[in-house]
Amino acid sequence: MIPKNGSRWLANDGKKFHVCSTIEIDGNIWVHYIKEDAKDTETREYSCYLESFLTRFREIANESLSH
Repeated sequence: MIPKNGSRWLANDGKKFHVCSTIEIDGNIWVHYIKEDAKDTETREYSCYLESFLTRFREIANESLSH
């Protein structure tokens, strides 16, 4: 399963994130995501391998950001 751009995910600690993009580099899929409700000074993009992302987060069903 590859997360869709704009999909929302919940971390094990209860924090919510949304996926910005996914990209394949050298046969590995990277997921880029941002914490929701972060203040402008805290906005930071994170990234990790798809496999790691799927073990750390679970999708929030039927919710996505409108762009």
